[in-house]
Amino acid sequence: MAIILQGLPRQTRYSMRAVSAANTMSPAFGGADQRLGRKGSRFAIDVSIPALSAAGCGMGLIVDLLRGETETLVLAIPEHLPAVAYGAPVANGVSTGSVLAVKGLTPGAVIRKGKFLSIILSGQRFVYMVTAQVTVPIGGLANLPIWPMLRRPAADGAVIELAEPKIEGFIEPGQDWSINSLKAVGMSFTVRERE
Repeated sequence: MAIILQGLPRQTRYSMRAVSAANTMSPAFGGADQRLGRKGSRFAIDVSIPALSAAGCGMGLIVDLLRGETETLVLAIPEHLPAVAYGAPVANGVSTGSVLAVKGLTPGAVIRKGKFLSIILSGQRFVYMVTAQVTVPIGGLANLPIWPMLRRPAADGAVIELAEPKIEGFIEPGQDWSINSLKAVGMSFTVRERE
């Protein structure tokens, strides 16, 4: 069971980044490189809590982060886009590749380019980013172009978190935290999707 990370202070800084599985093939005897997009690209989020705010997080956060090295953590993804009433989106049929078929959306809702979403498959969250703006037509069905390509087929009825996307993954190993350093230097950690 994933650990739901506690709310973090307002001053916390987040940096979302792609972890690419793409590969470049270079010909042995000259010529142009060929870039291969492969299944398996994912996201990681770097989190930095300033010193004064970190002290208020206490040992509960440290314990969750330590557990996060072997158990998955769930963290809400902060977004720069205005809030929209998206409805109750779920996967519409089985989707694969770089297009996610969605039903249950609010007609007229605009899903902007750069919007994060998470989809829950077999109890695990996967994060994707919408790559082109989509206005939901009457009927509430839409095909969302996404990056990266789906890592698992999206089963019909799988829950899609559009209004409050979340990242689920492990804490990168080798990070050091102590209650004494929270007041002086704050804390930083990285959550990386496991798949």
